[in-house]
Amino acid sequence: MKITDDYGAKFELWAKAGKVYRLPRIINLPAFGHRRFNSYEELNTWKQSLREELARKGGAQWTK
Repeated sequence: MKITDDYGAKFELWAKAGKVYRLPRIINLPAFGHRRFNSYEELNTWKQSLREELARKGGAQWTK
């Protein structure tokens, strides 16, 4: 069995390395909080409006 097929071995290798990498973040994400929706259509309409707002701002801008 190769080490790439053994998930336990993968986790063991990653844990031994112990290096933490910073993940990039979107800095111009539209603000949104907790919301409840009555239907998937309402949810999808809200998500589409968030995408359109992000597109108007020039797309996602990531930090390094």
